[in-house]
Amino acid sequence: MDRPTELRRLARLLHRDTDALDYLAPLDAAQLMQLRRLLQEAFIERFAGTFKRLAAGGRLIPDALNAKLCTGVFGPALTANLSYFTPIDQAVRLAKHFDDDFLTDTARHQVPERAQALLAALPVEIMRGVTRKLLAAQEFAIMGGFTDYLPEDKALVLVKEIHGPAERLRVSAYAQRKDRIARIMAQLDDDAVAAQIAAAAAEPELMHEVVLTLAEMPAPEQHRMARISDRVDPALRGALKAQLAADPIAPRMSAYFEA
Repeated sequence: MDRPTELRRLARLLHRDTDALDYLAPLDAAQLMQLRRLLQEAFIERFAGTFKRLAAGGRLIPDALNAKLCTGVFGPALTANLSYFTPIDQAVRLAKHFDDDFLTDTARHQVPERAQALLAALPVEIMRGVTRKLLAAQEFAIMGGFTDYLPEDKALVLVKEIHGPAERLRVSAYAQRKDRIARIMAQLDDDAVAAQIAAAAAEPELMHEVVLTLAEMPAPEQHRMARISDRVDPALRGALKAQLAADPIAPRMSAYFEA
């Protein structure tokens, strides 16, 4: 688990810069995640009874009318909280009545961990519109959070909606499951991977994401990444090896360095 990733996610939840959370330095990544989850769950659990009753009432009326209540009365924040207590098949039907703007605003208020079953059931075409809206608004934190809980086949489809290589890396900066990011990156073609490596080389703060991703790849994929890296910059691997010489992550990248 990567601590900087979890700190970024907590900072986003609290509407603070990461520098403002220096007092949390004694907490490791798992403890930061636990704190974030406690904060997210506290509000939901406090009003769970109300959310359950409203969701139950929604089962008694036609979907079209229920959707109008969501968009015209409840709003995206309440709709997000009701989604956790709505049967998945009904939630999917309701989503088909919402436009991309309302779906995107609802996604901003959702807790990805709670929405996992819904993410698995929603058609990827609905998700495309939300992905484009979040990307246009540079909502990388929300996109990264959902990446951890999307089915991987859907995640790969949606990643291809992100045409900017630096933007892909900014999304992954908020995704804790770097192993999933590694599998998704491995399915991109050589040109797309080269563009991401070049973007990281141009913006050093993004190189951390490439390193974390490479460390999760098996040796054959690390060999492939080494070839692509050399295509981007023949000196890159040597510079990274020197930079990471004392870093515990270096042994996990040995296949990349030695290819």
